[in-house]
Amino acid sequence: MISTSSLPKGTATDPQEPPTSSTSAATLLIGLQIGSRALTFLANQLLLRYLSPELLGISTQLDVYSMSVLFFAREGLRVAIQRKSGEIQGGPQTQRKTLPKSHVDAETTAGKIQTVVNLAYISICLGFVFTVLLAWLYLKGIEGSAVQDTPYFGVALKMYGVAAMCELLSEPCFVVVQTRSMYKIRARTEAAATLMRCLATCASAAWAFQLNQDLGVLPFAVGQVVYALVLIILYYSSFQGVASQIGFSLMIRPIFSSIFVQSIVKHILTQGDTVLIAALATPAVQGTYALANNYGGLLARLIFQPIEESSQNFFV
Repeated sequence: MISTSSLPKGTATDPQEPPTSSTSAATLLIGLQIGSRALTFLANQLLLRYLSPELLGISTQLDVYSMSVLFFAREGLRVAIQRKSGEIQGGPQTQRKTLPKSHVDAETTAGKIQTVVNLAYISICLGFVFTVLLAWLYLKGIEGSAVQDTPYFGVALKMYGVAAMCELLSEPCFVVVQTRSMYKIRARTEAAATLMRCLATCASAAWAFQLNQDLGVLPFAVGQVVYALVLIILYYSSFQGVASQIGFSLMIRPIFSSIFVQSIVKHILTQGDTVLIAALATPAVQGTYALANNYGGLLARLIFQPIEESSQNFFV
């Protein structure tokens, strides 16, 4: 059965257009859901002419496998990135500092977007793990059942795993859509991908029926792969221009943060004497110094350190 529940949940406009308003976004997403479900319902009715209800049931199991991989791999990160999206505002900013080669300044809009893009690659790494793990659990659960005797079932399961990984490869684009409120890109991309999935599934099922070939659930796997590939192609083609315009990359890039440099300087100023003593003095001298240092800094640690930490939480 062709499923619409694998549609990503989040936000998505043309790179050159301002972010879509909340009302327009809701309208677009509602229209996308209604249109995709109506299209898949019609496709499923058509597939019943060529495939048995049993095959539709098995395809539902494969859909659950695919959706589970995607959920465990990306849902937690999507929630975390969505909470961070309010910090990403404005257009390109001029970088006035000298940065290491290929780094992005963390204080600019490009740097903030690059941060969420880099985080999205965690979902891709997790996807490899869950694709293999959940496939193994699924196969263990259906051992000895008639499901495994379905023609091309093993190939279809592998194709569903590949499709899930391909869909995760579009995650860096999706998080930009989410943080930049580019609703039109999401609606356009997912609508085209859903249409192509329905066409690919129905066409392969009709072709096998005409040739009197039993492909089992393979047509559904073909549709799933086509859906994921269309997502990748349309998302990445839509974002090449905006990425170069703003100054971030859809690939992983290091991010330069002045806070890290400040932390190094702070550590040298606060612990530099301890490091020198440990490197140059004898153990007896080190022990005496540590004793004096602990008592001498007791007031600062009891009063001023809590004030410093609470002030950082309040002002930063």
